[in-house]
Amino acid sequence: MTRPPLFMLVFGLASCDEFKTEGDVEGSCGTDSYGYSSPSRAAKEGLERTNCYRNLMGLSRGTLDRELDDASQAHAEYMEDIGTITHQESSSVGGFTGEWVWDRMDSAGYDRVDGSSWSEVVAFGFDPGGAVDGWMGTVYHRIPFTMVEWSDLGFGQADLFASMSFVSPYPAGSNRAVIFPVDGQTDVPTSFNSDEEIPDPAPDHGVVGYPITVTVGADDVTGDSSVNPYSLELLDWVLIGPSGGEVEVLVADPTTDDHLNIMASMVPVDPLIEGEEYEAEMTVSWNGEERTLFALFTTASD
Repeated sequence: MTRPPLFMLVFGLASCDEFKTEGDVEGSCGTDSYGYSSPSRAAKEGLERTNCYRNLMGLSRGTLDRELDDASQAHAEYMEDIGTITHQESSSVGGFTGEWVWDRMDSAGYDRVDGSSWSEVVAFGFDPGGAVDGWMGTVYHRIPFTMVEWSDLGFGQADLFASMSFVSPYPAGSNRAVIFPVDGQTDVPTSFNSDEEIPDPAPDHGVVGYPITVTVGADDVTGDSSVNPYSLELLDWVLIGPSGGEVEVLVADPTTDDHLNIMASMVPVDPLIEGEEYEAEMTVSWNGEERTLFALFTTASD
């Protein structure tokens, strides 16, 4: 049985590269550096799949860090040993390397510095590439993959248990907003089972349409650093379906859902129709700016 993924995004206070994309995830893949010379095959695969999405969104590609890989691998092995996914380790259990992700980074020798944020996603039931696809197909787990800037990444895989850790600048360094799916994207999945994500972003709905999200970064912290650091608010939204009518959606931002933090989300109530074109529009304000983002995308067909 596939266990639901878990996600935790914790902020700790202590330029986009050009890449040619083809309009879909598969056509946007490309990794020019792994960060160091000897990452595991699983870590390479996780990074490669992650960079497919980063390239598609026009964001800087990620690179692996040896210490973060070690921390993520140790946590994946811990989860395999106990037989379940978790973000929290117990010192009474063998394989313990730190209670939370930042503790495990410290144990692995990673130099956490002021002006950074640290986050982690975990999953069960996927190979490395499938885990990345699964995280990107959710709401909350998508957040770290769509951050406008990154510092370092770590990836670990033990059997079907996956763990990925992220270090990002905090504040993000520049005011920027990114929508996903992106404008012109093709082969977009049609649905998402919200019951498989913890917490559930669409309670009482089960299988819904593929989420549309806007993630922001900023050069200053203007709000509550633990809930809404960039004062993000979703002001207006619409999703137009293939018939030209509005699609019913569930919307949220950090003012209504403190798990979103730096993201606003629009989730269709029903699965999208295969092989059809949709137009999404989301207007957000953050850090004293306001912007409307558009995405005309086409769903996948069997």
